[in-house]
Amino acid sequence: MALDLLETRFWATAKQPNDTDCSNTEGICPLTCEAMDLACYLIDSNAFIIISKEKSHVGRFFGEVDGSVMARLIKMGMFKRVSLYDYQAMCKMGGHSASSARPLLSPFYGLAAALKWFLTNFLLFLLEFNICGLWHSDRFAEAKPGFKASAQKKKGDILQPCDTEYPSFVYEPSIKETNSLIKCGRCQKMFVTQAVPDSNLLMLVVQADCDCSRQYPAITMEPKEVKYIL
Repeated sequence: MALDLLETRFWATAKQPNDTDCSNTEGICPLTCEAMDLACYLIDSNAFIIISKEKSHVGRFFGEVDGSVMARLIKMGMFKRVSLYDYQAMCKMGGHSASSARPLLSPFYGLAAALKWFLTNFLLFLLEFNICGLWHSDRFAEAKPGFKASAQKKKGDILQPCDTEYPSFVYEPSIKETNSLIKCGRCQKMFVTQAVPDSNLLMLVVQADCDCSRQYPAITMEPKEVKYIL
């Protein structure tokens, strides 16, 4: 209910009468968020979208929707990037994840790795060579491809404990309002950002008819594995 009330107030504030007469208005004519060439967002202090004209944008990080505007807001100091760490994460195990110096720690490391590989494949062979399948060859022929697929899937999903770093973005409350112009090839994108009084929200109006995705890729919050130098 609180979100519905907030959304109603947002659109009531953002909307201007469609029959606005700008003949006697100096400067730029008042605009409305219902215009096709404008995108309006209500974002929180961590740049997550609370309200948008596109329902699919709600709940997403704004940098994923419009990397050009988010990059400019960071550059202007309205949002600051903060690194957070997860020391109990799980990462996919890959051959490149191991340290190249690890085999030098023990002369028996290569032998142990080869033995482990042999035992693993030998056990898989025994599981595939089901004794019951000798008596039911048709069932064995049907089950074998399925087992191979599941075994390969399990091999690809092996995880190991790791530390990860992921970005977070925090609003700088000393900046109440800002606007800028982004040049994107043959077009220019204008945007205006204004803090909503007595809240941690910001209203963001962006020119939607200028695509800057080629020059400015999306800014994501994907975690990265922390590599330690031993």
